[in-house]
Order: sequence, then structure tokens, then C-alpha cells
Amino acid sequence: MSVWTLGKGDTILRRVLHDRYGGGRQGGISPSRRSPNVIIFSERASGERHGYKDRSQGDFFLYVGEGQQGDQQMTNGNKAILNHVEDGRSIRLFWGASGEVTYAGEFEIDHVDPWFTERAPSTDGGPERNVIVFRLREVRSK
Repeated sequence: MSVWTLGKGDTILRRVLHDRYGGGRQGGISPSRRSPNVIIFSERASGERHGYKDRSQGDFFLYVGEGQQGDQQMTNGNKAILNHVEDGRSIRLFWGASGEVTYAGEFEIDHVDPWFTERAPSTDGGPERNVIVFRLREVRSK
């Protein structure tokens, strides 16, 4: 198991990130089997094409779950985000989706109101569907 060594603002090639910490090389949510992390990626340009409108709102980063067609379900990567505390995992947010990505910091799901749904288009402007939007809060260093 690898100890987390990246600092906020550090850049790394996505393939090197996964070689070091595990997780899948594609997709926006990448739970690792090799380290206690759920690695997530946010990139406005590619995300909006799939109906993902990640955004900041007050103290929260609102992160849209996975699933490009049809209503999103609380399975796979979405479930990994929801259950990250119980599973003993950290959420690690990166700006970018491929090539070089930038570490934005460690986040945790809001324990009071962790998620909601909103309407968004399917990939390439397809029919609207329900997407899961997670309320994430940055973990501040002590």
C-alpha cells in the first residue's frame, strides 16, 4: 500500500498516478484496491459533454456522479464516494481527466446532506436524466 505523497497543486501524469496509487485509468471516479483512496477527476470541458456540471458552491464542491446514459444509480464509483468514510478511504480530487492532472486536495462527503439529484442531459445532448450530485467538503490540514 502506497502512502499518499502528493501535495495540493502538484501535477502528475494520470497513468503514473494510477501506477502509484491504483484505480482505473479511465472514468471520473476511480476507487483503488491498492490504496485507501477514491480518486476522482473533474474537467469542465469533457465533463459537460456528458452532462456533468461539477462546481463550487459556498464551502462545498458539488461533484456529479458516474453514468453517462439513463438515470445514475448509487452503485460502483458513486457508492464508493458515498461510503468512503465507512470504508476507510480518502477522496482525492484532481483537476483534469487525462494526461497531466493537478491534485486539488483531499475531500470528504458532507455527513448531514451528502447528495441530491438534478436533471442533466445524457452524453452529447441526449435525453435528460437524473444525476447524483455529491456535496464534498475539503479536508483541512490540522
